[in-house]
Amino acid sequence: MDALAHSYVFWIGLILLLVVLYLLPALIGLLRGVENFALLFALNCLGGLTCIGWPAALIAAFMLPTRHDRR
Repeated sequence: MDALAHSYVFWIGLILLLVVLYLLPALIGLLRGVENFALLFALNCLGGLTCIGWPAALIAAFMLPTRHDRR
């Protein structure tokens, strides 16, 4: 276990995993092609620091209309 704590590969992987989890609502919105991605990204980055902002951004990532819905 001590070798794992001193492994830079482990720490880089852990930090990347946490960043991906933090930005998960923005990534979902990007993949879905939501219409107002800038608002979703701002909500995710700024509101994600609170306990309410991150779930709100996750819900918004699924609820915002996509660009394909406007046709």
